[in-house]
Amino acid sequence: MRYTATVALTVSLIVMIAVTCSGQGFMYTPWEEATPESEATPSWYGYTGLVRTPTALISTPQKITGSVHQVEFDGEDRRVYAVTVGLMPTLEIGAARIENVLQDTPIPTYATETVVNVKYEANIGGLFNNPVAPKMAIGIFDISDQMNRTNYLVLSRSIGLTQGSASPLPQASVHIGYASAEREPAALDGIFGGIDFVAVQDTLAQIEYDGEDINGALRYYPAPWISLDAGIVNSEFGYGFTINSGF
Repeated sequence: MRYTATVALTVSLIVMIAVTCSGQGFMYTPWEEATPESEATPSWYGYTGLVRTPTALISTPQKITGSVHQVEFDGEDRRVYAVTVGLMPTLEIGAARIENVLQDTPIPTYATETVVNVKYEANIGGLFNNPVAPKMAIGIFDISDQMNRTNYLVLSRSIGLTQGSASPLPQASVHIGYASAEREPAALDGIFGGIDFVAVQDTLAQIEYDGEDINGALRYYPAPWISLDAGIVNSEFGYGFTINSGF
């Protein structure tokens, strides 16, 4: 099951990237007129990112994003409730309530855990006076170590795709980072990375390697304030939705 899902996901990524880069049959929007699917998205676990991996992007200040997703992990169905809040242009905080978390006890038991996350964007472009430098962020997943506290550093860079115009339009972003978890095994540990891009209008495609598994998801935006999400997580099907609101 794991091998088949990984191969299928990898092949799908190659096909989608090829179609996207070919520039045939799609209309793109300039960066300054960003559509919802081209903005920073929250991961399924309460921090801006892809599915399980964080990116160097920060949630918009005073923006609240909430999500509910159903996944399978450790052989158990797991529902994840998450919220992310942009506090400042360079700082966000998030939390996730995760069901059926395997406990580190002599007799295997499962419990619901609440984790708190924080992420800070370091302005390396300003530091080195380089406007095209990648974004860089440092963060902590599960500050209070309810599941497995994890420190990480991640870089993100947009890719310009020229679509018959004089200036390139950033339509895809690549992300790479390193995470260090308190204990092993961990869902996010070691080198991780991913890519996200607008596959078709109102639909964002995301694929990642979280240090252990290849995951992928599609987010469809029927309206600017909501996305319907479906993907493969830990070689199992997952789904849910994400809503956002500013104030």
